[in-house]
Amino acid sequence: MVNWWWERATRDAKKRVNNYQNVALVVGVTGIVGNSLAEILPLSDTPGGPWKVYGVARRPQPTWNADHPIHYIQCDVTDPNQTRDKLSKLSDITHIFYVTWTNKPTELENCDSNGRMLKNVLEAVIPHAPNLQHVCLQTGLNTTSAPLSFLARFDPTRLRSMKTCRDSSRPTFIILRKIF
Repeated sequence: MVNWWWERATRDAKKRVNNYQNVALVVGVTGIVGNSLAEILPLSDTPGGPWKVYGVARRPQPTWNADHPIHYIQCDVTDPNQTRDKLSKLSDITHIFYVTWTNKPTELENCDSNGRMLKNVLEAVIPHAPNLQHVCLQTGLNTTSAPLSFLARFDPTRLRSMKTCRDSSRPTFIILRKIF
């Protein structure tokens, strides 16, 4: 009597696994935002879910997120060849969540390094993902303000007013536009 139930349950589970509506590539899966996405997207009550999730990080998969139902890919996205080799195989991606960041000594170096990382990912994925619908870029800084090291020199009570103004002589992550 239990056999018919078990057969139907496993058959239905297999159908769900193979019929994802949305497939996410989470670049920076071991960070705060990436780890949260890896937890939430595969759930059946997530909008558009359950999602199939590819998680990308530079280091081996840590034990604290090994229980997330994701396809973990160890890849250093600063290396264009490694990025192309590992990510160009992913032809079913519908959404990219780019939530990684590398910190360099100057804002100009931040723009250059982070821009190249994003470019490596997009160049590896876009030509091979015909169903790609959306790219979400989330960075660690508010792009309308100066770098945190610059802001730290000022009285915190002035931060509110500084947030609304921009010193156009200081480079910001907006420079990414020039890379493409």
